[in-house]
Amino acid sequence: MTNAMAADLKTVPYWWDAARPLAVESHLPEEKVDVGIIGGGFTGLSAALTLVKAGLSVTVLEAEKPGFGASSRNGGMVGNLLKGGLGGLISRYGHEKGIAIYNEAIASVSFIKNLIEEEGIDCDLALTGRFYPAVLDKDLDSMKRDFELREKYFDIPEEIVGPNGYAEDVDSKIYKGGLRQHHTGGLHPAKYVKGLAATAEKAGASIIAPLRAGKITKEVEGFIVSTPKGALRCRQLLIATNGYSGDLLPFLQKRVIPIGSTMIATEELSENLVTSLFPTKRMITDSRKMLSYYRPSPDGRRVLLGARPGILPMSPAGEAASLKIALTKIFPQLSSVAVSHVWSGKVAYDFHALPTIGAHDGIHYAMGYCGSGVAMSGYLGHKAALKILGQPEGATAFDDIPFDGRLYYNGTPWFVPVAMVGYRLRDALGF
Repeated sequence: MTNAMAADLKTVPYWWDAARPLAVESHLPEEKVDVGIIGGGFTGLSAALTLVKAGLSVTVLEAEKPGFGASSRNGGMVGNLLKGGLGGLISRYGHEKGIAIYNEAIASVSFIKNLIEEEGIDCDLALTGRFYPAVLDKDLDSMKRDFELREKYFDIPEEIVGPNGYAEDVDSKIYKGGLRQHHTGGLHPAKYVKGLAATAEKAGASIIAPLRAGKITKEVEGFIVSTPKGALRCRQLLIATNGYSGDLLPFLQKRVIPIGSTMIATEELSENLVTSLFPTKRMITDSRKMLSYYRPSPDGRRVLLGARPGILPMSPAGEAASLKIALTKIFPQLSSVAVSHVWSGKVAYDFHALPTIGAHDGIHYAMGYCGSGVAMSGYLGHKAALKILGQPEGATAFDDIPFDGRLYYNGTPWFVPVAMVGYRLRDALGF
């Protein structure tokens, strides 16, 4: 097939073929509940599970369907690298704090692995590792420095490989080497969030979806959340909406930056072809400023790639064509392969490019995973639940990191396209 797109190009996530988000028919509770949660993705559902297991009554409000947002649209990659690396964290926060923050990322991978195994969630979890290829020599040098720093403080199964050492990771000739990890990996995100929702419901959580939360009113002993079907009254409230927060709470709107990302999936391929591209089935994220992340599908029959297709908005077909070009640059052997699915979603950043967790005016929140939230979101949802329970185990290294806004930002990320132009220029010019 020579077309860049299949004739019946699907504009919903490939993941939904196996686990489409479904509405949950339920009624708002008449009585006040212990905890209300706004957001039915990884964060909110993980928090709900922890809370109901502790004996609290919990109601989750989801504007669409459980997992409809980033939780079922992401690449399904389970990783533990934070923006800026360990070196950047130490430079910014000092040795003790930087190491503590990085420890949270390591703990998040263990958390999600244990959660999935303990609850028996069928989501194709495979910790086959992850490879971070270096596009430029300077990228490899930077990776080496951070790797050597991590070696001093952590016992992590990973290594640096050169241009002749990554054949087991990916069959592409365009890289200078990279960082190979053995303890991270991937899963099927839509199966995971669907299983997490079912597990939380079985444990006693009430999930109402679709039902959009509206005005939040603080009262003497809790909160009132308005909805089109009435009000939810709760003693404590957690907001877990990440890149889909909108104007729900002005405090978050001025601090959380939603950024779009798009993914494609190829048509079904032979298992031999996909295996030849990813011999060890590792997840891949390259070192570009405008990075690409890609992987084999869990069944080993397709290749999935995510990136930003362009600076300006374009049609789904245009996005698919743009990302197909990116895919073909990595794998010329896929030039005649068609794209079967294209879809987009929103990730969320804050101005420190780190996950954030805390409380404002009594309202708890956890979000801002900077595009690496598959493990961290569930982990911080659990931590937020422990904070609500008043347990000391809820403490994290993120607790005292500033979560501030900027005078020039009021919820509309007008500056993102400008930044993307700069990133593309830096990638093109190699600096």
